Amino acid sequence: MTGSSQKASDAPLAGARIGAFILTVDEEGSARRRHAETEVTALSVPWRFIEGYRKTDPALDKHYSSLMNVLLHKRSLTPGEIAVYAGHRRIWRAFVESGLDYALVLEDDFRVLDRARLLASMRDLTARPDDWDVVKFFDYRPKTVVASLQIGATTAVAHKYPASGAVAYLIGAQAARALLARRRIFRAIDEDLSHPWEFSIRVWSTEPNTVEEASQNLGGSILEQDRERLRKNRRMLRSLWGNVLQGVKLARSLLYRRKLTARRDRS
Repeated sequence: MTGSSQKASDAPLAGARIGAFILTVDEEGSARRRHAETEVTALSVPWRFIEGYRKTDPALDKHYSSLMNVLLHKRSLTPGEIAVYAGHRRIWRAFVESGLDYALVLEDDFRVLDRARLLASMRDLTARPDDWDVVKFFDYRPKTVVASLQIGATTAVAHKYPASGAVAYLIGAQAARALLARRRIFRAIDEDLSHPWEFSIRVWSTEPNTVEEASQNLGGSILEQDRERLRKNRRMLRSLWGNVLQGVKLARSLLYRRKLTARRDRS
Protein backbone atom coordinates (compact mmCIF):
# COMPACT_ATOMS: atom_id res chain seq x y z
CA MET A 1 0.00 0.00 0.00
CA THR A 2 1.24 3.48 -0.77
CA GLY A 3 0.42 7.00 0.32
CA SER A 4 1.22 9.41 3.13
CA SER A 5 -1.40 7.84 5.39
CA GLN A 6 0.12 4.34 5.32
CA LYS A 7 1.38 2.73 8.53
CA ALA A 8 3.38 -0.44 7.91
CA SER A 9 3.82 -3.37 10.26
CA ASP A 10 5.14 -6.92 10.13
CA ALA A 11 2.82 -8.28 12.88
CA PRO A 12 0.48 -9.75 14.01
CA LEU A 13 -0.83 -10.80 10.55
CA ALA A 14 2.53 -11.23 8.88
CA GLY A 15 1.43 -14.27 6.91
CA ALA A 16 -1.57 -12.55 5.29
CA ARG A 17 -1.52 -10.13 2.36
CA ILE A 18 -3.96 -7.74 4.00
CA GLY A 19 -4.46 -4.00 4.24
CA ALA A 20 -6.97 -1.71 5.92
CA PHE A 21 -8.85 0.93 3.91
CA ILE A 22 -10.68 3.69 5.80
CA LEU A 23 -13.52 5.57 4.11
CA THR A 24 -13.71 9.26 4.95
CA VAL A 25 -14.86 12.58 3.52
CA ASP A 26 -13.34 14.66 6.32
CA GLU A 27 -10.25 16.81 5.94
CA GLU A 28 -6.86 15.79 7.27
CA GLY A 29 -6.60 16.58 10.98
CA SER A 30 -10.35 16.37 11.58
CA ALA A 31 -11.78 14.63 14.65
CA ARG A 32 -12.98 11.65 12.60
CA ARG A 33 -9.61 11.16 10.94
CA ARG A 34 -7.72 11.45 14.21
CA HIS A 35 -10.11 8.98 15.81
CA ALA A 36 -9.79 6.49 12.94
CA GLU A 37 -6.01 6.76 12.87
CA THR A 38 -5.76 6.03 16.59
CA GLU A 39 -8.05 3.00 16.26
CA VAL A 40 -6.42 1.47 13.19
CA THR A 41 -2.85 2.03 14.35
CA ALA A 42 -3.56 -0.21 17.34
CA LEU A 43 -4.34 -3.06 14.91
CA SER A 44 -0.81 -3.03 13.47
CA VAL A 45 -1.81 -3.63 9.85
CA PRO A 46 -0.89 -1.50 6.81
CA TRP A 47 -3.62 1.06 6.20
CA ARG A 48 -4.66 4.09 4.20
CA PHE A 49 -7.51 6.58 4.01
CA ILE A 50 -9.72 6.51 0.92
CA GLU A 51 -11.45 9.77 0.06
CA GLY A 52 -15.15 9.13 -0.44
CA TYR A 53 -17.92 11.17 -2.04
CA ARG A 54 -19.95 13.96 -0.53
CA LYS A 55 -23.70 13.69 -0.99
CA THR A 56 -23.71 16.85 -3.15
CA ASP A 57 -21.15 15.42 -5.60
CA PRO A 58 -22.68 15.49 -9.14
CA ALA A 59 -20.56 12.44 -10.02
CA LEU A 60 -22.93 10.30 -7.96
CA ASP A 61 -25.47 10.32 -10.80
CA LYS A 62 -23.38 7.82 -12.76
CA HIS A 63 -23.36 5.39 -9.82
CA TYR A 64 -27.11 5.20 -9.15
CA SER A 65 -30.06 3.70 -11.04
CA SER A 66 -33.36 5.21 -9.90
CA LEU A 67 -35.31 2.77 -12.12
CA MET A 68 -33.70 -0.31 -10.55
CA ASN A 69 -34.28 1.23 -7.14
CA VAL A 70 -38.04 1.50 -7.76
CA LEU A 71 -38.24 -2.03 -9.17
CA LEU A 72 -36.01 -3.88 -6.72
CA HIS A 73 -35.83 -1.96 -3.45
CA LYS A 74 -38.37 -1.10 -0.79
CA ARG A 75 -37.52 2.61 -0.62
CA SER A 76 -35.58 5.38 -2.28
CA LEU A 77 -31.98 5.99 -1.26
CA THR A 78 -30.85 9.22 0.31
CA PRO A 79 -27.99 11.12 -1.36
CA GLY A 80 -25.86 10.25 1.66
CA GLU A 81 -26.47 6.51 1.23
CA ILE A 82 -25.54 6.71 -2.44
CA ALA A 83 -22.37 8.59 -1.51
CA VAL A 84 -21.39 6.05 1.15
CA TYR A 85 -21.92 3.10 -1.21
CA ALA A 86 -19.95 4.82 -3.95
CA GLY A 87 -17.17 5.29 -1.41
CA HIS A 88 -17.12 1.59 -0.57
CA ARG A 89 -16.90 0.81 -4.28
CA ARG A 90 -13.94 3.17 -4.53
CA ILE A 91 -12.29 1.18 -1.74
CA TRP A 92 -12.99 -2.13 -3.51
CA ARG A 93 -11.37 -0.82 -6.68
CA ALA A 94 -8.31 0.41 -4.76
CA PHE A 95 -8.12 -2.96 -3.01
CA VAL A 96 -8.29 -4.95 -6.25
CA GLU A 97 -5.66 -2.71 -7.83
CA SER A 98 -3.38 -3.13 -4.80
CA GLY A 99 -2.88 -6.84 -5.44
CA LEU A 100 -3.63 -7.69 -1.81
CA ASP A 101 -5.60 -10.81 -0.95
CA TYR A 102 -7.79 -9.29 1.80
CA ALA A 103 -9.06 -5.86 2.75
CA LEU A 104 -10.27 -4.71 6.14
CA VAL A 105 -12.82 -2.08 5.12
CA LEU A 106 -13.59 0.55 7.77
CA GLU A 107 -15.73 3.66 7.96
CA ASP A 108 -14.07 6.51 9.83
CA ASP A 109 -16.44 6.30 12.82
CA PHE A 110 -15.51 2.70 13.72
CA ARG A 111 -14.35 1.81 17.21
CA VAL A 112 -12.70 -1.48 18.16
CA LEU A 113 -14.42 -3.18 21.09
CA ASP A 114 -12.13 -6.18 21.46
CA ARG A 115 -8.75 -5.84 19.74
CA ALA A 116 -7.51 -9.32 20.65
CA ARG A 117 -10.68 -11.03 19.41
CA LEU A 118 -10.76 -8.95 16.21
CA LEU A 119 -7.16 -9.81 15.35
CA ALA A 120 -7.76 -13.47 16.21
CA SER A 121 -10.75 -13.51 13.85
CA MET A 122 -8.70 -11.96 11.08
CA ARG A 123 -6.04 -14.64 11.56
CA ASP A 124 -8.67 -17.39 11.54
CA LEU A 125 -10.40 -16.04 8.45
CA THR A 126 -7.27 -15.48 6.38
CA ALA A 127 -6.12 -18.99 7.27
CA ARG A 128 -9.37 -20.47 5.87
CA PRO A 129 -10.40 -18.32 2.89
CA ASP A 130 -12.49 -21.10 1.31
CA ASP A 131 -15.15 -20.73 4.05
CA TRP A 132 -16.21 -17.13 3.40
CA ASP A 133 -16.14 -14.13 1.05
CA VAL A 134 -17.20 -11.24 3.31
CA VAL A 135 -17.28 -11.24 7.12
CA LYS A 136 -18.79 -8.33 9.03
CA PHE A 137 -17.40 -7.38 12.43
CA PHE A 138 -20.38 -5.16 13.31
CA ASP A 139 -24.12 -5.73 12.99
CA TYR A 140 -26.71 -3.21 14.19
CA ARG A 141 -29.32 -4.92 16.37
CA PRO A 142 -28.75 -8.44 15.01
CA LYS A 143 -31.77 -10.75 14.88
CA THR A 144 -32.23 -14.52 15.24
CA VAL A 145 -29.28 -16.64 14.12
CA VAL A 146 -30.28 -19.19 11.46
CA ALA A 147 -26.86 -20.59 10.52
CA SER A 148 -23.42 -20.67 12.11
CA LEU A 149 -19.93 -21.72 11.14
CA GLN A 150 -16.87 -22.23 13.30
CA ILE A 151 -13.71 -20.93 11.66
CA GLY A 152 -10.89 -21.67 14.04
CA ALA A 153 -11.83 -19.91 17.28
CA THR A 154 -14.15 -17.52 15.44
CA THR A 155 -17.91 -18.00 15.38
CA ALA A 156 -19.43 -16.78 12.12
CA VAL A 157 -23.23 -16.46 11.97
CA ALA A 158 -26.05 -15.55 9.59
CA HIS A 159 -29.30 -13.96 10.75
CA LYS A 160 -32.88 -14.52 9.61
CA TYR A 161 -33.13 -10.81 8.88
CA PRO A 162 -29.63 -9.59 8.02
CA ALA A 163 -28.67 -6.63 10.18
CA SER A 164 -27.63 -3.24 8.87
CA GLY A 165 -24.18 -1.76 9.27
CA ALA A 166 -21.06 -1.77 7.09
CA VAL A 167 -18.72 0.05 9.45
CA ALA A 168 -16.17 -2.80 9.51
CA TYR A 169 -15.78 -5.98 7.44
CA LEU A 170 -13.16 -8.24 5.91
CA ILE A 171 -13.46 -8.95 2.19
CA GLY A 172 -11.54 -11.12 -0.25
CA ALA A 173 -10.40 -9.95 -3.66
CA GLN A 174 -12.75 -12.26 -5.57
CA ALA A 175 -15.77 -10.94 -3.63
CA ALA A 176 -14.73 -7.34 -4.31
CA ARG A 177 -14.62 -8.09 -8.03
CA ALA A 178 -18.04 -9.75 -7.88
CA LEU A 179 -19.58 -6.73 -6.14
CA LEU A 180 -17.96 -4.33 -8.59
CA ALA A 181 -19.46 -6.26 -11.51
CA ARG A 182 -22.77 -4.51 -10.74
CA ARG A 183 -22.40 -1.37 -12.80
CA ARG A 184 -24.93 0.84 -10.98
CA ILE A 185 -26.26 0.65 -7.44
CA PHE A 186 -29.87 0.83 -6.29
CA ARG A 187 -29.69 -0.28 -2.64
CA ALA A 188 -27.60 0.84 0.33
CA ILE A 189 -24.30 -0.98 0.88
CA ASP A 190 -25.53 -3.06 3.83
CA GLU A 191 -28.71 -4.00 1.94
CA ASP A 192 -26.69 -5.33 -0.99
CA LEU A 193 -24.55 -7.37 1.41
CA SER A 194 -27.81 -8.89 2.69
CA HIS A 195 -28.56 -10.12 -0.88
CA PRO A 196 -25.41 -12.25 -1.30
CA TRP A 197 -27.02 -14.73 -3.72
CA GLU A 198 -27.15 -11.97 -6.33
CA PHE A 199 -23.32 -11.86 -6.33
CA SER A 200 -22.63 -15.56 -5.62
CA ILE A 201 -20.75 -14.68 -2.45
CA ARG A 202 -20.91 -15.92 1.15
CA VAL A 203 -21.51 -13.22 3.76
CA TRP A 204 -21.15 -13.95 7.46
CA SER A 205 -20.93 -11.91 10.67
CA THR A 206 -18.80 -12.59 13.71
CA GLU A 207 -20.52 -13.17 17.01
CA PRO A 208 -20.18 -11.13 19.14
CA ASN A 209 -19.46 -7.77 17.51
CA THR A 210 -15.82 -6.84 17.86
CA VAL A 211 -16.32 -3.34 16.40
CA GLU A 212 -18.99 -0.69 16.95
CA GLU A 213 -20.10 2.53 15.30
CA ALA A 214 -19.03 5.61 17.29
CA SER A 215 -20.69 8.35 15.23
CA GLN A 216 -22.55 9.74 18.27
CA ASN A 217 -19.20 10.89 19.66
CA LEU A 218 -17.98 12.31 16.36
CA GLY A 219 -20.70 14.75 15.40
CA GLY A 220 -23.50 12.26 14.75
CA SER A 221 -24.48 10.08 11.82
CA ILE A 222 -24.22 11.72 8.41
CA LEU A 223 -27.12 9.57 7.17
CA GLU A 224 -29.79 9.45 9.87
CA GLN A 225 -31.39 12.89 9.35
CA ASP A 226 -31.90 12.24 5.63
CA ARG A 227 -33.31 8.78 6.37
CA GLU A 228 -35.81 10.24 8.82
CA ARG A 229 -37.06 12.75 6.25
CA LEU A 230 -37.42 9.94 3.74
CA ARG A 231 -39.47 7.84 6.16
CA LYS A 232 -41.87 10.72 6.76
CA ASN A 233 -42.42 11.21 3.01
CA ARG A 234 -42.83 7.54 2.14
CA ARG A 235 -45.85 6.72 -0.05
CA MET A 236 -48.34 3.93 0.58
CA LEU A 237 -47.92 2.18 -2.80
CA ARG A 238 -44.14 2.09 -2.37
CA SER A 239 -44.58 0.67 1.13
CA LEU A 240 -46.83 -2.12 -0.16
CA TRP A 241 -44.37 -2.99 -2.90
CA GLY A 242 -41.63 -2.96 -0.26
CA ASN A 243 -43.52 -5.60 1.71
CA VAL A 244 -43.62 -7.84 -1.38
CA LEU A 245 -39.88 -7.39 -1.93
CA GLN A 246 -39.19 -8.13 1.74
CA GLY A 247 -41.13 -11.40 1.48
CA VAL A 248 -39.18 -12.42 -1.61
CA LYS A 249 -35.94 -11.53 0.14
CA LEU A 250 -36.78 -13.66 3.17
CA ALA A 251 -37.59 -16.67 0.99
CA ARG A 252 -34.41 -16.27 -1.04
CA SER A 253 -32.38 -15.78 2.13
CA LEU A 254 -33.66 -18.99 3.70
CA LEU A 255 -32.93 -20.96 0.51
CA TYR A 256 -29.47 -19.41 0.30
CA ARG A 257 -28.67 -20.34 3.91
CA ARG A 258 -29.83 -23.94 3.38
CA LYS A 259 -27.57 -24.29 0.36
CA LEU A 260 -24.72 -22.68 2.27
CA THR A 261 -25.17 -25.05 5.20
CA ALA A 262 -25.41 -28.08 2.88
CA ARG A 263 -22.21 -27.03 1.15
CA ARG A 264 -20.47 -26.60 4.50
CA ASP A 265 -21.62 -30.05 5.68
CA ARG A 266 -20.25 -31.69 2.54
CA SER A 267 -16.83 -30.07 2.92
